[in-house]
Amino acid sequence: MPLVLDENQSSTGFFSLFHDSWNAFPTFALIDHTMTVRAKPWTLENNSNTSSCDGTNSSVSGWSGGDTEDFLQQLVDECGDLCISGGCSTAAGDLNEDEILNIQDIITMVNQILGSTSLEGCALEAADMNMDGIINIQDLISLVNTILGSARIAQLDGHAKVEYVTSGNDLIIQVNSDIDLAGIQLSLISDTQVDIELKDNSHINQEYSFKNGITRYLAYSMFNQSFDSRTTELLIKSAGDLKMDDIKITVADINGDAFNLSHSRGGQNYQSGPHSFEISKLYPNPFNPSTEVSFSLPMDGHVQLAAFDVRGKEVDVIFEGAQSIGQHSYTWNASHLPSGVYYIRLQAGDMVTSQKALLIK
Repeated sequence: MPLVLDENQSSTGFFSLFHDSWNAFPTFALIDHTMTVRAKPWTLENNSNTSSCDGTNSSVSGWSGGDTEDFLQQLVDECGDLCISGGCSTAAGDLNEDEILNIQDIITMVNQILGSTSLEGCALEAADMNMDGIINIQDLISLVNTILGSARIAQLDGHAKVEYVTSGNDLIIQVNSDIDLAGIQLSLISDTQVDIELKDNSHINQEYSFKNGITRYLAYSMFNQSFDSRTTELLIKSAGDLKMDDIKITVADINGDAFNLSHSRGGQNYQSGPHSFEISKLYPNPFNPSTEVSFSLPMDGHVQLAAFDVRGKEVDVIFEGAQSIGQHSYTWNASHLPSGVYYIRLQAGDMVTSQKALLIK
């Protein structure tokens, strides 16, 4: 059995360092492949305790006591092929599983992001370079860096303001960043495919696709070169009537880390007052099960502060209603949600910004 430690035979062993009597409980803890404590048997052979380890004393899901060996087999069954076969041995970035990282893997990842192909199994796991559960421009930049042998530089913590300007029938997206950017990913919901033009930046590769009413667009460098300047413009033809909710943009730096973005539309300068529009603090992060979300508003207005999962589905509304100019703070309790990556999204009128939060139970 996969024991980490077995010191039942000695009263002076490892167990006694943490327990002052044999009445201490639990003696063992069983952890599944997601690193979740699933059971706390009194002895390895027989379990009389079915309480969870999260302090709620609720019944452990899927087990009612009995032979621990049976429960270990249940965990293996839940884990599936990853446990039976010993897990994926494919190296991160090796999407075609040929044990070589090269341009073929880049092309495969681009097609995965654009929705042209659908990876499965170990290939899909290999594509998630930063292991956040999403395959996007961040993973693409990380793959390019790995192929080039580029070392990661210090954390850059980039911020960018994204302005949406209607010009006739067209839409201009302007990204103003405080550090160099290395990649942009766009998703636009529209009835027909829209054409996207990147101003300047002749060294930047551009790829796009249209499928199921969504135009997907990527702009990146095969050599991870930064864009020409920290002001980048995208022209979206015949898209002047698109709503901000129909547009999703991700901007990444040369490390493959996402920028913190704030959004505005209509040419109004929402950042000119003493208070900017931003999520100013998310603490703690990672968290379990609560985190404090602090944000500021440059003007009075209706606000929605909500949480979304990695698929873009709204999972909780933290606050919604009228809010005044200035600083505000709310606590988000995610005890009803599973561990994973979530996005806290703040919207006030046409202004939208978001930050990533990691829930670890």
